[in-house]
Formats: sequence, structure tokens, C-alpha cells
Amino acid sequence: MTHPPQHIQTRQPVETRKPSRFGSLAWTAVVLGLVGVACSWVILLNTYSAIVAVVGVVLGVVALFGTRKLVAVIGVVLCVAAVTVSVLTQRSAAEEPGTSADGATNGGEAAAGETLKKNSAVDTPSWGKRFSWTNGVAIDVAAPVACKPGRDATPATIARAVKFKVTVTNGTSAAFETALISLGDDAQFDGRKAEKIFDRTGECDSTVESTTVPPGEDYTFELAYAVGAQPGEMRLVFDPAFDADEAKFAGRA
Repeated sequence: MTHPPQHIQTRQPVETRKPSRFGSLAWTAVVLGLVGVACSWVILLNTYSAIVAVVGVVLGVVALFGTRKLVAVIGVVLCVAAVTVSVLTQRSAAEEPGTSADGATNGGEAAAGETLKKNSAVDTPSWGKRFSWTNGVAIDVAAPVACKPGRDATPATIARAVKFKVTVTNGTSAAFETALISLGDDAQFDGRKAEKIFDRTGECDSTVESTTVPPGEDYTFELAYAVGAQPGEMRLVFDPAFDADEAKFAGRA
């Protein structure tokens, strides 16, 4: 008696999907790149978008060693593009033509990439005069006035103290960061460095701080310095971070 052949069923091996390595980092880089590109055109946000994009570049580079290489490459490219656009937008805002020293607009006739220069009509203005760059940003320094330092003022030894009122005018069509100008760090009295006074309890505190000046508005602050006991020649220099000449003021103090 013969038995029919029995068919033995074998189970097919179940393929196990390998876990994604650094996949979350790759997608995070893409998201940060998209956010950076979207915000890089906005003058008030592109500084933060550039920081976000730099973080995205770091994450994307790490993700290149994982399983989502294509996603990581896309994220790195987006983040690099965001940083590039942010830098170009900031540079374009700094070079944008605005108003001249007498308040009249230049009609946008200045070339977009023109090197910023000071108003040639004013070489070294004195107190009460205006120094203007061709991008529309201007700075005024009022005549110095005497002030009395408090007990906790620094530096500790002050023969005499004078205080200046400084006004930065934003004549451009975009917001201007005062951090682009060194505000009062370079000062001389009779050929020697004049120390800036910090005086929280007296009359001679220097109130300058980095801020954003909206288009068409002013930012006014005060600078106090320790000078010699007798009046002498005072020089204040404001050095811009953009490609332009220094704003120099000189007079008796």
C-alpha cells in the first residue's frame, strides 16, 4: 500500500527592516533649512535664521553618516542657502541708499554695491555737526557738558568729567543695528586715550547699548569720559563695521 507524498510547508523568512540611523537628524536639518530660507529674507529675522541654519548644517553633516544620506544632503544644502541669503540680505541693507546729510533723498541713484563713504563736504566735524554715510545713516555729537561722577563711578580717579549726547539717525528704508558701529570706544583727550565713565549712581553714566533703529527714527544715548583738569582737545571716533570711513569728531572739551 502506497501513501501519497506529503508536502512539507516551509515558512518564508520574514525580512526585518533595519532601523534608520540618524534619520531624525537628517529630517531636522531639512526642517531647519526650510525655516532658515523662509526667514532669511526678513531683515529683523535673518540673524536668527542664520543661527538656526548653522545648527542645521551641523546636524545634516552628522546625518550623512547615517542611513538617510539623501535627506541629509538636502538639509545641508537648504541650510547653507539660508546662511548665504541671510548674509547677502544684511549686506544689501547696509549698502542701501537713503537720505543725505541735509535730509534730502538721493533718489536711489547710488549703485547697489557702491562702497559707503562719508559726506565729502564734512571732513572732521565738530560738536553740533552731523557726519553722514551715503547709505543714509548719520551721527550727531552735541557739545560736551560737565558732569559730577558718583562715589562708585569708574575709573576710580577722575580729574574732570564731560558728557556727550550722541544721536544715530537711520535714514535708510530698513532697520539698522547700532552694533554695526563702535559707539564711543575710541576717544582721546590731548593725544591720550580718554577713559569712558560708568556711573550708575551719579550724573556721568554712559547709556549706550546695542539696539535696532527702525527706518526714519533716531537713537540717542550719552557718553561720559574722564579728561584732564584743564580744557583741551577732544576727539571721538565712531568706526563702522561695514565698508566705510570712520566718523571723526573733534573740538574743545
